[in-house]
Amino acid sequence: MASWLPIVLIVFTVALVIGPVMWLRPSGRDKKLAALRQRAASSGLKVQIQPLPESQGTGNAAVYFSQWRNPRRLQSGWALELQRMSHELNFDGVWDWRKKREAPAAAKSSLKELIAMLPADATAIFANDAGLGVQWHERSGDAGLDAIVHALSEVRPEIEEAIRLPQPGSAPGSETTNGNDDVNPRSDS
Repeated sequence: MASWLPIVLIVFTVALVIGPVMWLRPSGRDKKLAALRQRAASSGLKVQIQPLPESQGTGNAAVYFSQWRNPRRLQSGWALELQRMSHELNFDGVWDWRKKREAPAAAKSSLKELIAMLPADATAIFANDAGLGVQWHERSGDAGLDAIVHALSEVRPEIEEAIRLPQPGSAPGSETTNGNDDVNPRSDS
């Protein structure tokens, strides 16, 4: 019996060393999420982890952001969140504004278009200094990422221009390319 004691101690010691190391190894889901987020980064999206909307319970989820092309003079700081149930007072079915802070009216039709393009596991849409972002549970995997990449690339430019404040000193609806109001600066006379 005494001859088994060193073998049992060696096995126990090896288990104590290898156990925590094996516990720290990423799971299959962690590897899939890392690959998904790497693919998003190579598509030009930035990933941030943010708290879920209150209607979705506690916890965090990834937000995939498409950066603004020109972030100056944007009316951002608003978010759309998935609600528990559909209601006619909501912005769009089960989607409504976080803390009643709405996007400018000019962006609302583009936002409805964006919502229609999102995967079923999307939980929020953010417009902040990081860009226009979609929060989702990442359960829909590559198909969900493809939908988000496509939706953001199609609709973000429209939303960006819709939420842009007019140039100081310019009349609404008038645009000039070189600061002059002359259509043809050359005089033929």
